[in-house]
Amino acid sequence: MLHTRSRRLIIASMLALALTVIFILLGQGQGTAVGGELPPRPTTSPTPTAPPTPMATAVPPTNGAAIRLHTSKPSAGAWTVVQWQNEHGNWYEVEGWRGHLDEGQADMKTWWVYPTNYGQGPFRWVLYTSQNGKQLAVSDPFILPTRNGQIINVEVELP
Repeated sequence: MLHTRSRRLIIASMLALALTVIFILLGQGQGTAVGGELPPRPTTSPTPTAPPTPMATAVPPTNGAAIRLHTSKPSAGAWTVVQWQNEHGNWYEVEGWRGHLDEGQADMKTWWVYPTNYGQGPFRWVLYTSQNGKQLAVSDPFILPTRNGQIINVEVELP
């Protein structure tokens, strides 16, 4: 038979393990699968905080919206980047919103937008010949969607 002190240690260990499992399970349903929200826009410093990596999807989910780039013609291998502008007018890449034109006939790119980011901006698309290539085009600035299911379509004319 175990002594009282040994029983207490075993019970305390089992309780700690059970609480750890509960906290892990509760934490899995919170936040997002890809990193959260865009950071608040800095008010005094032009150096941005790295934004999250949003999910890519061609059709926005029920609780989300999307931004979609359309190019005037297909451009196989072209690389797209979404940038956001701070209050000083400087543009910064959104870390997770980068990728090849891979929809349609290599003339579109779509990114999902979280509800917590609705109405933020300005943003713009920048299109390059390849991932490390020359700049092809820059879109006009736009604001993120403001409601579920909304898709902001941005057209870019290619040379």
